[in-house]
Amino acid sequence: MSHQFVPTYAVQPAGSKVTRCIFAVALLAHSLAVSAREVPLSPMDIPDSPGSSVGQGLGMIESAPLYGNLNKYAYYFTDLLIGSPIPQRTSVIVDTGSRIAGFPCSGCKHCGNHIDAPFDMNRSASAQWLKCGTDCTQGCVNGHCTYKETYSEGSSIIGRWFDDVVQLGGEKKNPSVHARLGCHNWVDKLFYTQRANGIMGLAPASDNVGASSTPTVLQDLFRDRAHISTKVFSLCLASWGGRLTVGGYSTWYHEDHVHWMPMRASKYYFAFPDTLSFLTEDESDSFVMHGDFGVTIVDSGTTYTYFPRPLFNNVVSSLTRYCQEHDGCGATREGSECWRLDDEAYGPDLFPTIRFHFQGGTNVDWSPRGYLHERGIQGVWCQTFMENNLYQTVLGISWMLHKDVIFDLATSRLGVAKANCPEHHRDADEEAEAAVQRKFERPTWEVAVTAPEVSRSRGNLITSWSTCACSVIAAAALVALAALRQRLPRTSAESAATLKKEGEPLVAVDASLCTE
Repeated sequence: MSHQFVPTYAVQPAGSKVTRCIFAVALLAHSLAVSAREVPLSPMDIPDSPGSSVGQGLGMIESAPLYGNLNKYAYYFTDLLIGSPIPQRTSVIVDTGSRIAGFPCSGCKHCGNHIDAPFDMNRSASAQWLKCGTDCTQGCVNGHCTYKETYSEGSSIIGRWFDDVVQLGGEKKNPSVHARLGCHNWVDKLFYTQRANGIMGLAPASDNVGASSTPTVLQDLFRDRAHISTKVFSLCLASWGGRLTVGGYSTWYHEDHVHWMPMRASKYYFAFPDTLSFLTEDESDSFVMHGDFGVTIVDSGTTYTYFPRPLFNNVVSSLTRYCQEHDGCGATREGSECWRLDDEAYGPDLFPTIRFHFQGGTNVDWSPRGYLHERGIQGVWCQTFMENNLYQTVLGISWMLHKDVIFDLATSRLGVAKANCPEHHRDADEEAEAAVQRKFERPTWEVAVTAPEVSRSRGNLITSWSTCACSVIAAAALVALAALRQRLPRTSAESAATLKKEGEPLVAVDASLCTE
């Protein structure tokens, strides 16, 4: 997966070997020019390192890597550094559908085993239990403010509130803010078995006047006026990991412009889709579906995407009919939710793109690599959308994948941009697993320069040395390209990622051409 700076080329120019070589170098020069010209400058073109200067009236952003994926974890999570003088790391699921930020503390009676050790209150000089009072809205036990929360899949958490300093991410580069946090002393079901320690709810408060609610970590971050001045955050989800940005968003990973639409932020993030359609190869809409979405929310804490039963049945039947009319979409139906691909190396790209039409005329595309995924058997791709027994549409992780989803609370709008989000892996095993998966992903672009085969006769010595010189020039151009990228303004720690994964050449130059 690599950022799309330049278009796909299959370079086979006519003419002499030297001419071909010159053409290749010219192509590299074009890459340099495009890279310099197309470095995106966000409306919030903000470096993510604290203390960096920003555009007038904007403020800085904070960002943190995300971990997790759809299959192994079924959620995405980040790290928090909590307490002082030595911060303790705890991993938390990033959830736009809930509000509590909490995790197990030492002494928890029923909390399970997780990535990080339980948080130890006794090791933090800045931690303070919240006493009962007007801010204690959910309960009070032995003078301590308590909470109990049950989630839609049936799991629940019980604990006590405390106040401490917290840093977003585990990189120690974001400033600390005081926040209200939850200290679990009992959890069950998924909270007990999950690898991440806890959860970080990013849902908004109610917009009803007079409604009382406990502030979230997100609200505490937004109150950090010295560093964040805009009520905007974004989630960019890759196949493995991604990036959370608070206080703005970055266009560095964007492969298209941002599609903006109305959003209502009140306990949840509500969006307003009107219709669905399939996008054909000539980019025309077909099989337009006018099903009722019901209430629609964007929820990063839900793995799949859920449609009300009538709309779900409409999508499934329309997809089946589309494939029947298009050579089976290169697959054979297997069960009620899956397809076995005829060519597993090609992926599900013969399936149609599903286009969401939102109020205000905004369209957002959902690629088959989003609404289908491999659940463990190579070549068998299954739906990531399900039927909802409630009259509600939930746009979950599967819908958010490979997009930068921007929640702009200041102007009540939702932004979505197709994005090549950065990958992050928790350990070497995950990195190896991701590498295997990446082998079966079709690249978005590739520069292919095929060096001509050179005869070793004395008559071709000049051509050989000319090609050698070309190789040196090409290598120098690559070095210049890398240096240029290092100097360009970045908006996150991942902006140093090159067009290809580290260690892979941008253009392959046959070094044997320089040998006699």
